[in-house]
Amino acid sequence: MFGLPLLPEKGRGRPAHVWTAENSNKVSLLFACGHKPADIAKVLGITKPTFYKHYFNEIARAGHAPLMMKARQLERLNQAAEGGNVAAEKALAGMIQAEQVRTLGEKIKDRGRSDAAPSPRLGKKEAAKEAAANASGKFAARTPPPLLLN
Repeated sequence: MFGLPLLPEKGRGRPAHVWTAENSNKVSLLFACGHKPADIAKVLGITKPTFYKHYFNEIARAGHAPLMMKARQLERLNQAAEGGNVAAEKALAGMIQAEQVRTLGEKIKDRGRSDAAPSPRLGKKEAAKEAAANASGKFAARTPPPLLLN
């Protein structure tokens, strides 16, 4: 069920897990979608330690999986476009434009902000004390009378 083969019984115990290219591709695709190793191990029907034992290369590249997937898509679209597929050319141009917009947005998102950290927000009482200390006009603090020295 769900693409898992039924293995014939051979002796005692569960058979050892065997790394396959098909499972490796599944793992890479699930990492590209943002899934966690524990969830991927459950999908493969193995324990988390077994997953770490057999798929250490895929785990090491997990952070780059979305970018690797996008690179593979661009490569396949480019091959189809070079073969004369007009729809692939349009899709490739759209993906390239979307990526350019995304990278430009990353560059300019902090352009108008200063590097100084914003001042922490004051609580209600601290703000009232500060406002009282900075009062002017009718509500300003009075100057004390001069001292008379005899």
